[in-house]
Amino acid sequence: MTTQGKMGVAQRLMFWKRQDGISPEEAIERLRNLQELLSKKTDYLENKVDAETKTALENRVKNKRAALQALRRRKRYEKQLQQVDGTTASLEVQLEALTSASVNAEVVKCLKLTSETMQRTFGNMTADKVADLRDEVSDMMEDAEEIGGILAQPLGGEEFDDDDLLAELEVMEQNELTDKLCNMQFPSVPTEKVKVKDDKKTGKEKEEEEEKEELRKLAEWM
Repeated sequence: MTTQGKMGVAQRLMFWKRQDGISPEEAIERLRNLQELLSKKTDYLENKVDAETKTALENRVKNKRAALQALRRRKRYEKQLQQVDGTTASLEVQLEALTSASVNAEVVKCLKLTSETMQRTFGNMTADKVADLRDEVSDMMEDAEEIGGILAQPLGGEEFDDDDLLAELEVMEQNELTDKLCNMQFPSVPTEKVKVKDDKKTGKEKEEEEEKEELRKLAEWM
């Protein structure tokens, strides 16, 4: 591993330093950084296993001692690789649990915020208090209506029955009608014979009547 790579690993290992009041987001970020570090270590160990395997195969005939040493190193790398794989699996479980816990915590915060907001909005108001307030307002409206009725009554005891007033009004109307009939002047009946014109007569009949009338007047003159 290069010097730059070693410095990067050292920087990532600094997140293991404990701090009071760490937030879930920071813990999740640290676990993800550790996963990334273990992933790089896995790649490194796998490359080492492949390299030692190649060395052992190349020296299996001409240099068995070198081949055996390569196999021993490969075994150590494989053991480390198994440990890293187990740690990686454990970190995945922890990360999933922490992520779920963080989401649940946010949900609880939202529920708490909703509850506090509703409490500030309604105050100490409850369904029973609202029902009592409604009944109280209804009673006050009934009292106000009753008071208005009392105030509308005439003062000094001058109260008249509506039926008596209607009867008096009817008598007044009858008297007024009688006076009008008595003072009414009817037209005189005509004594002269009323001539009725027959609008249904034709023009020829009217001419004949006019001629007869002229003959009658001429006979009277002679």
